[in-house]
Amino acid sequence: MPMQTTDGTAIDNPQQGDIGSTEMSNNQLPRIPEDGSVAIRSAHTTVSNDFGTMDGLSSPRTAGDSAIMSLGQNVASSSSIMSFSAGSRPDAVPQEVDDSDTSLCIVRNLIGSSVTAGSKLVSMDGSLGIFFVFPDLSIRKDGDYRLRFSFFNLQSDNGELMSTVTQIKAHTFSEPFRVYSAKQFPGMIESTMMSKHFAKQGVKIPVRKESAKCGTQECGKDTPCCVKGFCNRNAMYCAPFNCEPENSRTPDSCWNTAHCVDETSDFNSATAFAQVADYKGDPHTTQYVSKFEPSNAKHANEQLELELVKQPDGKGFGAVVTGTRAIQYGTVTAVMRSGSTAGGVVSSFIIRNDKVGDEIDFEFVGNDKTAVQSNYYWHNDLDYTKMVRSPQLTDTTHEYHAYQIQWTPEQIVWAVDGKTFRTVRRADTWDPKDKVFKFPDAEAYVSFSIWDGGAGAKGTADWAGGKVNWAAAPFKFAIKNVSTNCYFKGNETTYVPPADAKK
Repeated sequence: MPMQTTDGTAIDNPQQGDIGSTEMSNNQLPRIPEDGSVAIRSAHTTVSNDFGTMDGLSSPRTAGDSAIMSLGQNVASSSSIMSFSAGSRPDAVPQEVDDSDTSLCIVRNLIGSSVTAGSKLVSMDGSLGIFFVFPDLSIRKDGDYRLRFSFFNLQSDNGELMSTVTQIKAHTFSEPFRVYSAKQFPGMIESTMMSKHFAKQGVKIPVRKESAKCGTQECGKDTPCCVKGFCNRNAMYCAPFNCEPENSRTPDSCWNTAHCVDETSDFNSATAFAQVADYKGDPHTTQYVSKFEPSNAKHANEQLELELVKQPDGKGFGAVVTGTRAIQYGTVTAVMRSGSTAGGVVSSFIIRNDKVGDEIDFEFVGNDKTAVQSNYYWHNDLDYTKMVRSPQLTDTTHEYHAYQIQWTPEQIVWAVDGKTFRTVRRADTWDPKDKVFKFPDAEAYVSFSIWDGGAGAKGTADWAGGKVNWAAAPFKFAIKNVSTNCYFKGNETTYVPPADAKK
């Protein structure tokens, strides 16, 4: 069950394990005595989350079947339910529970996770919002109900997480819905478009459909994870930066996302990098992995090297290396040497969310060895006219430079060797036509790649410097170290590696 914090669909009527349905079944759930109206009190539990300081919270407003709240980023949400008497009309106004009334019969009627932290997701209309998803709620007793949702702040005035019950800032009610008994249950309905939309972004919602198709096949128990029509169980398929939850055996088949921590990855140490086939899903064991096989990335010469290799068809096959932790705002600095020693060869240092299409990058092209190019994209809106070239540098294919991206909610700063050459402010990305800031802000992964731009479409090939001159090979992109400084401190969740991570 979602709640959104920006304009758009915020609360839809619930169904067990789904978003936006109007019916719930208590089939196979324990029954409680028939006692007429049942009053349920909220149990508001303080939880940690992955966002920053709360800026403010407005009272909820409703529009049709939506309830919309505007809030800052350090919030959590809980849900509770309040029942009606058996004859209540669906549009009856819910009444608050009087805590001093000892005549009320208080029972545990709402089952599932009733507290959740927000997630930044793209809504159905393409805008970005903070959603609170309750994917596993169910109700024991049949009847007509509303759900009450509450927002509360998790931080005290000094910025520390509260250790006691905190004040509720605002709450709202869902529209009425009906819970059926086992005998009256009319059957499961199709998952809503919103459920499917969020599942595609990695939210673990048990979306119901005839069968999860991975291309032309269904992923089985031993190979549960889907990527581009193929099923397997290793990191190339199950890691969150690759895995397709909506096409895998279940959304839970994909491994959880590990979040940002401050760290320096020194590729003088072989433990900073691993081949994807050797990675078991525990980010404490390695910071960077190859993204696919066969891999042209390796630890060599006390650094990480990515190589572009000529194939029998004359085109180049490169390499992609990605971080094992996702980052949402922070500073990333890479000391590296471009591998683009000839036209057509492209070397890249990127922070990107493949599923949303947000990207911030440095790119090197072989026909321009004394500069690096910078750009950013929002939701795969590939506006190449926003590219800005750095000032003159010493040969980027021979000299190591420190390339830095400073990414905050307010701006992006590109710098080389400590000297800033470009700043993009969020306020300047407002699109009056679409009424949205086209500023990358989705949680993303740091990655490095080398690829054959000369084999692309004409526009790409021209930008990259034409066809690759293979007589100039080898083409090796070298990274000595990468340091990450997270914008949100202490926001790593208690990450649980996959069950077979230590095998």
